[in-house]
Amino acid sequence: MAIKGSLAEASLPDVIQLLSYSGKSGCLSVTDGRNFGNIFIKDGKVVFATILNRKQKLGDILLTKQLIDKETLTKALEMRKNSKNKRLGEIMIEMGALSRDVLDRELRAQIEQTIFTMLTWETGYFNFEADLLPLAEDYTLQLSAQELLLEGARRIDEWKKIENKIPPFETVLIRNEDVQSIPLTQEEEKIMELVDGVRTIDDILKLSESDFFATCRTVYGLLSAGLLMKPEKPLASRRVSGDVSEYKNLGFAFYKTEMYDEAEREYKKILDIDGTDPEAFFYLGLIELMRGDMKAAREQLVRSAEKEKRASVLTNAGYVCIKMECYDEAIAYLQTARELMPDNLKMKCNLAIALFKKGNHDEAEVLLREVIKESPATITPYMYLPMILVERKNFEDAAQTLQEAIDHFPRMTAFKNNLAVLYESMDRPEDAEKLYRQALEVDPHNKKICKNLADFYYKTQILGAARELFEKIADAYNDWQIFFKLGNIHLRQGDKEKALEYWYKASELNPSEQLIARNIEVLTKSGGK
Repeated sequence: MAIKGSLAEASLPDVIQLLSYSGKSGCLSVTDGRNFGNIFIKDGKVVFATILNRKQKLGDILLTKQLIDKETLTKALEMRKNSKNKRLGEIMIEMGALSRDVLDRELRAQIEQTIFTMLTWETGYFNFEADLLPLAEDYTLQLSAQELLLEGARRIDEWKKIENKIPPFETVLIRNEDVQSIPLTQEEEKIMELVDGVRTIDDILKLSESDFFATCRTVYGLLSAGLLMKPEKPLASRRVSGDVSEYKNLGFAFYKTEMYDEAEREYKKILDIDGTDPEAFFYLGLIELMRGDMKAAREQLVRSAEKEKRASVLTNAGYVCIKMECYDEAIAYLQTARELMPDNLKMKCNLAIALFKKGNHDEAEVLLREVIKESPATITPYMYLPMILVERKNFEDAAQTLQEAIDHFPRMTAFKNNLAVLYESMDRPEDAEKLYRQALEVDPHNKKICKNLADFYYKTQILGAARELFEKIADAYNDWQIFFKLGNIHLRQGDKEKALEYWYKASELNPSEQLIARNIEVLTKSGGK
């Protein structure tokens, strides 16, 4: 079951309840355009949740809360390297460093806090991917979605009381040195320590040991008491450590969910920090590729390739150059990619296409046959190999290759159509007609196949069938030849008025065609006789 949509149309609690009541399993991805979170559900129960740019590993949380020491965490991490099927929490329980109750309590608090934070997102998008569950190393629980939502509603009410009183999260805070010192709670002291005159509220939220709501409440209290304030002149914020990896995680998540503007924003933030990052250039290139701007895509991919020679970058750069008809450049990129990753099928297919477009059919054929041998279910070779064989007038081999394509991809009507066209040229009309009809059974609205079959019937004088198909596609194609043929068919069938009507339409589309004008003139002068 695919579920996706806008949070403005369907609230997050409603979506979670739907998945819970229906007992679904999978990953519910949610974004507000700035953050990206995942809620994992198994059999209707919430088992794990994380926000990418606020993700804290369980080990780090336990260490921060002094529930374990650094030596214990290091030892547990080493043990996990040798026991990849075991989760870190399970290992620490076996070590006796932690009780299951404590582990469950901390994980529950982490999951609750993550979901409560996402419940504050009133705009954005969600997408549910069935059967996608957490990584093997993530310790999971089974929590009632209804209980989480009830508690979340309570916290949301609390949040709404202060959300409009807190400055925007990108605001830099400073301490007010003119205020007399007053006793602070331990939580308030920790927040004050994080305020250094360059960190934003968002930075403080990320670095705080307390949860989102508790930190916001404390910041609000300190601002209300006058202990914290906004500077008179806006100050430039300092990026907290780990921002690059966070931006990369967010950028990739936005890219995978086709939120290209948001993904572009994150990768440009990376380049603001490190203007030479090849991964940022690579994904900016892919974003432009998905937008259809080949020139911009090539520019970004070339920048990435200049910084780091990676097969994936070179393969995509080659593909973009093929789209731009820069075949020599495409071949150069793809041959370099082949040196780095000689068995990559995508690279071989793209290189074969570039060589074919350049006219190097022998080299292209060798690569295409290699791909078929290694992966018979790859579609690209069956698209280009028959064209090479037809070019050499090796029609029987071309027909055999297209038949193999049909066997592998029975619902790909293009292969049936191409083989039917080939059968026509080989004077096998019955086989051609049969394939055209089979293709239309799969895709009855395919204009190209309709036209090819109509032309076939027209040439073989099966005029009723030709007329039916031509009339089906005439307005969509707006092709003078179709109207001209329809006029001829109607004349043969004795409807001279319809014949003139279609010829006039053909003449409007191609007024210089003398044959149309002559037919109209002859039929008009004859008085329709």
